[in-house]
Amino acid sequence: VVYFHGGGWVLCDRFSHDRVTRDLAIDAEAAVVFVEYDRAPEAPYPIANEQAFAALEWVAREGAGHGLDGARIATIGDSAGGNL
Repeated sequence: VVYFHGGGWVLCDRFSHDRVTRDLAIDAEAAVVFVEYDRAPEAPYPIANEQAFAALEWVAREGAGHGLDGARIATIGDSAGGNL
């Protein structure tokens, strides 16, 4: 599972969503890759979108080396992360 956090494009990070991603991994019985994209206003559109796509490409290409199946990817996100 590739997870994109919410926060209105300007807030939140892996620390604010630690519990959410841990619970997701346990409940889904799956590995969770947390994508920490750059936030506005320092990183204007479309930087976060490009980083999200690059993260998906990386998981597909390099996931096997980390015990992941790059052919079986699910994406999930909340708020701005759901948009990504």
